[in-house]
Amino acid sequence: MLIFIDESWQISDRNPDKKVGVLSAVAIRSTDFNEYSRQLWNFKVKHLGNRCGDVEIKGSTIFKKYFLRLEWKGIRSHQLNLARDVFDYASTHGAKAFASIVLDDNEVDLSCADSKQLERPFFFLFERINTYMEENYPDLMASLIFDDRGITQNERISKSVSNFFHLSNIGKSFDRIIKAPFFAISSENVGIQIADMIGHVIARRSTGDEKILDEFWQKTKQLEYKSKKEIEADGKSFHLFGFKIARNHRQGSNENETGGLSN
Repeated sequence: MLIFIDESWQISDRNPDKKVGVLSAVAIRSTDFNEYSRQLWNFKVKHLGNRCGDVEIKGSTIFKKYFLRLEWKGIRSHQLNLARDVFDYASTHGAKAFASIVLDDNEVDLSCADSKQLERPFFFLFERINTYMEENYPDLMASLIFDDRGITQNERISKSVSNFFHLSNIGKSFDRIIKAPFFAISSENVGIQIADMIGHVIARRSTGDEKILDEFWQKTKQLEYKSKKEIEADGKSFHLFGFKIARNHRQGSNENETGGLSN
């Protein structure tokens, strides 16, 4: 199973001090990936032109407010029609979405600054991916493929993720995930591009664009993972959903939740 992971950041138009980070992921079966790549190439040609098959889909471009406002006036947008085709194809071909929505100023940059302390957004994402694999593909392994953020940031992510999986007790228990991350160039990888679309929609909605992006929020929600079994915690039973809000985190609180290595 291929798990493509991207990061997205948005600042609220109404409150410039409010910054939201989203660590988003999409799961695509490895046997389906080549067909995904071909189909998205064809969608790009269909909506953007014959020479646009290799154009990178970016959420910040495809979901510009200009295109959304055009449609409010009854003028269909090629970019938004492309987004519709991509989301609908992913929904009908088994893709599942995961995301950590980050509100804490200390974690919003998703920087993995401490190699011995996995940041909560990454932990929440891995927790859900591992559960998804256990429930649906217990004999397979998930490969984590991150968007390339440059040598320095890639190294930080790699060290933090690898240390978590090899040194922390809870990380060791996530045995449906290959314990070394991979990195990919987004312009050449449709999996990263889909993850970027998902993350952008979630981030925009989290900063106040609920109404203008509602159609695409609903399509994003259709992709969201939901656990088959209920999970017991604090005396309550609930399903584990793919999207998790990482709210403000108090210093010195539960280390296990944040993937600390001291457990």
